[in-house]
Amino acid sequence: MEIPFVTLRSYSIPLLKTEIECPKLGGNLLIYALLDTGSRFSLINKRTLNECFDNLEERYLDTVILTNLNLYTKRYKLKFHFVELNKDFEIPVAVADFGEIGGIFPSLILGREDFFSRMLICFDKNTKLIIMKDYS
Repeated sequence: MEIPFVTLRSYSIPLLKTEIECPKLGGNLLIYALLDTGSRFSLINKRTLNECFDNLEERYLDTVILTNLNLYTKRYKLKFHFVELNKDFEIPVAVADFGEIGGIFPSLILGREDFFSRMLICFDKNTKLIIMKDYS
């Protein structure tokens, strides 16, 4: 499967359209997820989490340290639908504040654990494609 990078303000970025379960809205919320092979854990932006959930304690998984931020943070198991993949995954996500990339605010950063372990992912930066092979 080949998925083109998203081009925003002349930046080409490997983003996936993703729907997060959002009980506060009574459905799903469409967000963007950045594929980041350098990140061990998947991270969710604190703003998005607060927009969708009032109470997450029943979804608590563990507490991890994000070494590059020197931050201890909780991880929660949340449900996501990846639009281009037409796949639903429950993924542990750590909570963090992160900012703008290429003029947008990705709400989710997908790390190596729990997301990349499900499929083979290659980036072709010359043609700006994400190439995926599903192993789930």
